[in-house]
Amino acid sequence: MRWGLVPAWAESPDVGVKMINARAETLTERRSYRGLVKSAAGRCLVIADGFYEWAPASTETPKQPWRFTVDGGKPFAFAGLCTTWQPAEGPALRSLTVITTEPNSIVKPIHDRMPAILADQDLRDAWLDQTLTANQAVELLGPLEAGRIEKTRVSRAVGNPRNEGPSLLVDEQAGLF
Repeated sequence: MRWGLVPAWAESPDVGVKMINARAETLTERRSYRGLVKSAAGRCLVIADGFYEWAPASTETPKQPWRFTVDGGKPFAFAGLCTTWQPAEGPALRSLTVITTEPNSIVKPIHDRMPAILADQDLRDAWLDQTLTANQAVELLGPLEAGRIEKTRVSRAVGNPRNEGPSLLVDEQAGLF
């Protein structure tokens, strides 16, 4: 799937650039999301082993990326929404958006939002449950408890598509390269 939701009603797939995440608090109100959150077919899991946020820059320091992991680095899932966009000609495009929520105390000093994390199997099962209403689905999307998240300062090269590899997970300022 392509990251950046392209709603079925969109005229162009370019709209997906603006829809890489969706606020949990407004899922049932927004035209692009309310139909998707109502249906298990519109809800999905995005598997990850971490996520990144950038601390704001100041006059003395540039933006600093941080990596957040869950339960000591175990894989987990973000809550997501997905759909299919069908152009007038050509193949269908499957796309998704990651849902965000208020940050917990670990993420809040770095960013004002965090992904809605479904770290436990019962929450993942519930998110995909066909009998769940939209409001019940939204109730699952609070911030993950702070004690389950760790943050690590990482290389400023993170986020540049030309850069890749495990060396990005080490903070160059700490002299660990």
